Amino acid sequence: MLTLVAATGCSQDSSDEKSAKGIVLDLGGEIAVLKDFDSKPEIVGYRPEGTETLDTYRLTSPGQLASGDIVGIRDGGAVAISPDEPGKATLLAEATAWFPSVDSGKVWVVTEQARATACPGEQVPTTVRARYTIAEHETSGRPARRVLPLPCGMQPVAQTSGGIVAQQTTGDDAVSGTAARARTSVVMLDKSGAVGSVVAKDSTVVAAHADRIVWRPDDCTAASCTKVYNVQTKKSQNAPVCEAGDSVGTGALAAGGRWYATAIRTDSGNHLGVLDLERNSCRDLGPFSALEQTTDVDKELGAMWSGSNLFLLDQRTGELVEHNAPTGRVEQRREPLTVTNGAQVWGALKA
Repeated sequence: MLTLVAATGCSQDSSDEKSAKGIVLDLGGEIAVLKDFDSKPEIVGYRPEGTETLDTYRLTSPGQLASGDIVGIRDGGAVAISPDEPGKATLLAEATAWFPSVDSGKVWVVTEQARATACPGEQVPTTVRARYTIAEHETSGRPARRVLPLPCGMQPVAQTSGGIVAQQTTGDDAVSGTAARARTSVVMLDKSGAVGSVVAKDSTVVAAHADRIVWRPDDCTAASCTKVYNVQTKKSQNAPVCEAGDSVGTGALAAGGRWYATAIRTDSGNHLGVLDLERNSCRDLGPFSALEQTTDVDKELGAMWSGSNLFLLDQRTGELVEHNAPTGRVEQRREPLTVTNGAQVWGALKA
């Protein structure tokens, strides 16, 4: 069960503050739409025959663009889905990963080549496994107009208003025996794909979009390790402080870069917090059972932003929560959804 501490609501006088309509979900092998939050699911993509134990619709890293299109990875390719016709998918390109363009109207798809064939003779750390190439696509499926091969050891993760953000593998750290762990720095790339500036050495990107990069130093032992880099000021500061505890794990950053959903480690267990990176504040939504075994909110809790609405879906029980970040409103669905093989929220119709 989801255990929820509700936040107080405010008047709803703008489209960003309204409850979502036309919520699109993958119920673990069937695509469904909720006309309203508590509506009965309408199945628009039926389970193919013979796939009772499979989810052929499932997306890896699903996300919704500001344009409304839903994007994710399926069967080795990046696909775009309109919330108006969620049963159809447009293949954009072969891809192992993707991230939105800074204006959220296009997407960057990521492909990789094995180090042995793509980095012959180059002196790079042993933990470098591949060479990455990114290509910018429209969600219509038109061929990419911008293709950028990156140097070996450079893994792209996001685009901000200041350029592409990547993790650069700078060395190897011994773990045990012959095992090694990559030492990385967070960097901004120039238009050629080379390092334009270093955001933080010996660190890892957690999330990034628009004007902000959420990152953590790899050797941090302080109370709070989550940092936020402002692309405009070119400075980092600690993430907003939550009274109950510190933000941990991998969170979810809303389009626009203002709202960041994250697990909060407290003395009584993990809570779900929403950080306002613009006003430097934290809203504690309380404990969720789906966070008992993980601090990554996109796992069993299935956190997904649609505009300024955050959906939280317990992928085991089917319980669904919607949080509107501007107002603080929290709504829990009266009846859980029937799910199998896990479940995902993909997004909602634009208000």
